[in-house]
Amino acid sequence: MYRLRHALRRCGALLCAVLLLASLAAPCASAAGSRVVRVGFSHAEGFSMTAPDGRRYGLIVDFLNEIAKYTGWEYEYIDTDSETMLDDFFAGKYDLLGGTYYASGYEAYFAYPHYNCGYSKLALLARKDDDTIKSYDLDSFNGKTIGVFERNKENIRRLRAYLEINGLDCTIKPYTYEELVVTGTLNRFLESGEIDLLLGNNGDAGGEFRVAATFDSQPHFIVTQPGNQEVLDGLNMALDRIYDADPEFAQKLFQKNFGNTIYGHVALNAAEKAYVAQKGTVTVAVPEQWHPVYCLDIDDSHDGLVPDFLREVTAFSGLEFSYIGCGSYGEALRKVQEGEADILGFFIGTEEDAAERGLALTAAYIDLDSIVVRNKESSYPAEGLVGAVLKGREMPDTVVADEVRYYDCTSDALRDVNRGKVDFFYGLSSHLEYVIQQENFNNVVQVNLINNSLDGGFALKSPVQPELFTILNKTINNLTEAEKSAIGSRNILSIGQTHMTLSGIVYANPSLAVSVVAAFLGLILLAVILVFRARLHAAVMRSELAKAEADSLAKSEFLSRMSHEIRTPMNAIVGLTDLASMTEGLPAEARGHLDKIKASSRYLLGLISDILDMSRIENGKMELGSEPFSIGATLDEIRDMLTADAEARGLRFRMEKDIRDDMLCGDPIRLRQVLVNLLSNAFKFTPPGGEVTASVVEEASPGRETALTIRITDNGLGIAEEDQQRIFASFEQVGPNITKSQGTGLGLAISSNIVRLMGGKLKLKSAPGQGSEFYFTVTMPKAPAEARPAAEQGPQAGMLQGVHVLVVEDNDLNAEIAMELLRMQGAQASRAENGKKALQMFADSAPGGYDAILMDILMPEMNGLEATRAIRALPRPDAASVPVIAMTANAFQEDVQSAREAGMTGFVSKPVDVACLYGELQKALRKGPQDG
Repeated sequence: MYRLRHALRRCGALLCAVLLLASLAAPCASAAGSRVVRVGFSHAEGFSMTAPDGRRYGLIVDFLNEIAKYTGWEYEYIDTDSETMLDDFFAGKYDLLGGTYYASGYEAYFAYPHYNCGYSKLALLARKDDDTIKSYDLDSFNGKTIGVFERNKENIRRLRAYLEINGLDCTIKPYTYEELVVTGTLNRFLESGEIDLLLGNNGDAGGEFRVAATFDSQPHFIVTQPGNQEVLDGLNMALDRIYDADPEFAQKLFQKNFGNTIYGHVALNAAEKAYVAQKGTVTVAVPEQWHPVYCLDIDDSHDGLVPDFLREVTAFSGLEFSYIGCGSYGEALRKVQEGEADILGFFIGTEEDAAERGLALTAAYIDLDSIVVRNKESSYPAEGLVGAVLKGREMPDTVVADEVRYYDCTSDALRDVNRGKVDFFYGLSSHLEYVIQQENFNNVVQVNLINNSLDGGFALKSPVQPELFTILNKTINNLTEAEKSAIGSRNILSIGQTHMTLSGIVYANPSLAVSVVAAFLGLILLAVILVFRARLHAAVMRSELAKAEADSLAKSEFLSRMSHEIRTPMNAIVGLTDLASMTEGLPAEARGHLDKIKASSRYLLGLISDILDMSRIENGKMELGSEPFSIGATLDEIRDMLTADAEARGLRFRMEKDIRDDMLCGDPIRLRQVLVNLLSNAFKFTPPGGEVTASVVEEASPGRETALTIRITDNGLGIAEEDQQRIFASFEQVGPNITKSQGTGLGLAISSNIVRLMGGKLKLKSAPGQGSEFYFTVTMPKAPAEARPAAEQGPQAGMLQGVHVLVVEDNDLNAEIAMELLRMQGAQASRAENGKKALQMFADSAPGGYDAILMDILMPEMNGLEATRAIRALPRPDAASVPVIAMTANAFQEDVQSAREAGMTGFVSKPVDVACLYGELQKALRKGPQDG
C-alpha cells in the first residue's frame, strides 16, 4: 500500500512528491505526416499497464490515444522501471512523462501543459470487520486515529482539509520511513488495531480492508522536457480541444480505470451475520423454464440470471437458496405476495408497479430490453389494436393499445398473435426471441422500441425482512459492472438449441404442415420417376435460370442505356426551351408554345422514370433515402404544385394536416412521389365539380418515432370490387378509355411498393359512383428541430456574378446550353470536352482560378468520376476544396453514390432544371471550401 515513491536523485527534496505513473513520448506530427517516437513505460496500476497480449492500457494511455487523434502522434513504447525512469527522461530518451504532480520549482525539470489529466484519489481504509466506521455516516469517523506516512506532506495536507471541511475530529498518527521499509507497507498497524483508518489510495482496498471514504488528491499532468516547445504546443492544443468537446473527459477516464476499486468492499454487519446463521436457506419463486431468468431445465450451457446472481449472494453472505418452480410468472408473483416464498427471482415492472402489488424491489442486477411482437398483417403503432401482456404485468403508457388481454403463458399469447387473434404481445426481448425460435412462429415480426429497457431485480413482500433485503442489495452493489455484464452475456446470448416439433409446425402454419405431408406422400409415389428425370429436370432448370438472369441483366442494361440516351437530347430540348423562355419581349403565343413543350418534356420524363422505377422494384434495387425534412413544408409544396391542376379540371382540392412533430427523417422525394401519384389519379377519375381531399394525421407517437396516417379521398367514379386488387399490378388501368389512355399504368404499382418499403401497406376503400379512398400508415423517426433545412432562395439576376465555372461536357449542344445559362447569371464559363482536358485545364490554372466545376459522367478518354479523383489528388491548395457538381443523364441512386465517393459535392440530373442548377451552385459556393 504505502510504497515509498522514487526519489528524484538529481532534484533533491522537490522530487519526492512525483508519482511516476507512466512515461510516454510522442512528437508533434509534421506537415509531411506522423513521426514515431520513443516511449518510456513503467507499470502503475490503473494508470499504465500491459496486458498479456502486449496491449498497453490505463488512464494515461487513454489520454495519449485521445491526444494522438488531434496531433497525429504515434507512440513507440519502451519498457522501463521506476528506478531508472527519471534518469532516462532527463537524458532525453523519451519526451513525455505521465502522472506527474506540480510543485513550485518543478518548472526547471518539467514543462507543464495548461491542463491537467484529472485528480488521483486518496482513500481512508478501514478493516472490513470494523462496524463502528460507516461510509454513509461521516460522524462515525469522529474520535478515530488515522495512520499516515510522514513524508507524504501534500497528501497529509489534503487529509487535514477533508477533515476540516466535514467537521471531523480525528487523530493523525504519522509513521516514519524506517517503520515503512520494514514490510514495505503500513498495513500491519491497521490490522493490529493500533490505528482505525489508514491514508492510502483506492487501489489498496481488498482482502481485509475496505474503502471507508475517498477524496481528491493532487492533479497530475502529462509533461515534456523544458525547451521542447513543439511537443508542449501539441499537448496544449489537443487537451484544449478534448476538454472543449467533453469537460468531464478526465472524470470519465478515471471512472473507467478505477471505478470498480472505489467502492464495492462492503461487509455484513452483526445482525446480518446472525440472520444468515438462523435462516440458512431462502426460498425463491421462479417461473420454470423461463429463459433467460431461470434455465436450469432448459440448457446445460447456462442456468439463468436468477441462479447465477444468487450464487454471488451465497459467495458473499453464506445464504443458501432453494427454488419453487411455478407454471407462470403470475403464479410466482402470487406465491411471494401470499408468503409461500421469500423472494421473487425477477420482477418485471417499475417501482410503482411493485408497490401496487405490495412488493419492494432490490437494486437492479440486470438491464433487459422490452419489445413488441406483432402479427405480420397488423401495423404498430396504429388505431384499434388489441395488445397482450403476461398476467402480473401492466401495459406501459408508451405502448398503445385500445384493448389489453392478459395471458398466463408467453407461448399461448404468441400463438394468438401468430393466428391474428390479438395484434401484438409486449414482453422481454430475450424471452420472446427464445420462445419464437423454439416454436417456429412464422406470422410474427418484432418491433424494437426506443428507450424501453427494464431494470430487473429481486422482489420481497413489503414490509421487507430488513437483513435479507440489505444482504441482497449489498451483494448487487458490490458487483462491478463488468461482473454484471458477464453474467448477463452468458445467459442472454446462450439461447440453446431450436427444437422443431410436428406440433410446433402445425401450430405455426397448418397449411404448410398439410402441404409437407402431401408432398412427402407424392415423393414416395413418384420416387422412381423422379430418379430418372432428376438430372434432366435440373439441367432444364439451370438453363431457364441462366436465361432469366441474362434477360434480367439485358433488360436492366437496356433501360439504363435508354434512360441515358433519352435524357441527353431531352436536356437540349429543355435547356433550349428555358433559354428561349428567358428571351425579353417574347410574344405571348410563343411563350405559350414553349410552356407546352416544357410540359410535354416533363410528361415524357415522368413516363421514363415510372418504367425505370418499376424495373428497379422488380430487381430489388430500389432503396429509400434517409434525411431530415419538414413534413409540413413537403405537404405545402404538393398543395401549391397541384392546386392549379385541380382548378383547371374544375375540382375542389383541400389539404388537411394534423401534425405535431414537423421534422422527420425519411425520403421526402419518394413520399412526395406517392402523394402526387395518388392525387393525380384522384384528379383524373373525378369529374368537374367534384372534390379531392388529402388528409395527413399524426397518430400517437411515443418515443422517437412518428406514425403518419395519410388518406387521399375523392367523390369521383369509384372502382368496382373486382378491379380493386388488379389496379395495384404493373401496367393495369381501369376506367373510361379517355382516362386509361393517360400514363403507363405503373403509378399505383410504384406507390404501393414505395409504401411497403416505408413499412406500411397501401389500402383502398371504393365503390362505383361513391368515390375512392386510398390510405396507408407509415412510421418515421423524429428529427431534431435544428435539422430543419434552410429556406432556399430562387434564382436572382446576377446571382453568379464574378464566378468562374469550368463546364466539362462532351456534347456540344449541351455544353453551349449550360454555358449560356451560367452567363445569364453573370458567371464566366469555360469548357472542357472530356475529363482529361478538364484535368489539364484545372492543373494549368492558378489556385482559385475556378470557383466550381460542372462535370458530366460519361465522356471519352477520361470519364467524370476518374477526372474528379484525379483533380482531388493534385498537390495544390484548392484541389480538395473546389466544388465539383455532377451534371449527368445517369440519374440512378447508385450514380449519386458513385459521384459522392469520387469526391463530387453535388448532383444535377439531366434534363437540367434551371432552378436546381442555380441552387446547387449557390449551395456549393455558400458552404465554403471544406463544408461540402
